[in-house]
Amino acid sequence: MAAAKTAPFEELTKLASDFVTAQKGMWDHTAWMDFLSRAQQQGVDVSEDMESKLGDLLEATKAYHAAVASTDDIEKAMSTVLNESVAFIQRQKGVWGHPEWEDFVKTMQQNTRTWSEGAEAYLGGILESLKAFYQLPSAAPVEQSAPAPPGTSSPEPGAAKKNKQSRKNDD
Repeated sequence: MAAAKTAPFEELTKLASDFVTAQKGMWDHTAWMDFLSRAQQQGVDVSEDMESKLGDLLEATKAYHAAVASTDDIEKAMSTVLNESVAFIQRQKGVWGHPEWEDFVKTMQQNTRTWSEGAEAYLGGILESLKAFYQLPSAAPVEQSAPAPPGTSSPEPGAAKKNKQSRKNDD
């Protein structure tokens, strides 16, 4: 049986939130490079596409941070919005329509004391950047196989790739 490991999507979303909060929404190239280095230390292959999506995520998070910067508990506001956004995207598997969006906005209005007129636009920016990030193959949830029982042989090299290709052809 496969057990889901924490997805890079979740880990990097938290890393992004922590980074924007610690930097108070402002950073330079050196801080950006340090952020990418931390992502790599967590085992993420920071390809050009991944780097671009992470940049989009930081910029969307920065915009929300600026909108709630005057609140007493900005860390809680940032955490709530990002955690709820991650959970929403995972429930929806990265796809939603307008009714789901409206329900999500209502939930956020109820759960966030920092809601303002412009917050909906910032929330939309965060969701869209997270959705693009979520859809990257390197940010998808990682399935970890259970160890083979003693005395059984491991599958032939390339068997998983063949099975994956076979399933893809069935679709």
